Amino acid sequence: MPRRKGIRIPREVWLKSRPHRVTEEYYRNEDGNIVIVVQLEYHGIMGKLLKIFSITPPPKYKKYILDKVGSEIWKLCDGKHTIEDIIKRVMKITGLSRRNAELATYTYIRQLVEKGLIELIIPTPPGGGE
Repeated sequence: MPRRKGIRIPREVWLKSRPHRVTEEYYRNEDGNIVIVVQLEYHGIMGKLLKIFSITPPPKYKKYILDKVGSEIWKLCDGKHTIEDIIKRVMKITGLSRRNAELATYTYIRQLVEKGLIELIIPTPPGGGE
């Protein structure tokens, strides 16, 4: 079984991490949900192929439409709130148990990181990590 890429950090450190939005290009739609707008860039061979073979021009933007819970999580990804804060908020608005809220938050945050929409500010342990 292939290993997933990424950095493994202890759970306690992850809970103290602070997610920070990489983009501030977002708005609320008529349903009150957050829509994130990301400009797409086409580089290298893929960009050249798209220009040559596309009948219509490739899209310049990609939109991510978040649901109610996702929108709440996005608002808290401000670099000030910790993952622990976000889990407590998810528990409050969904009624999920601590374990399920933590798993759901982990999965959602991981997806946002993989899409390049947020970065995690991981706290350094006292003593500089020694």
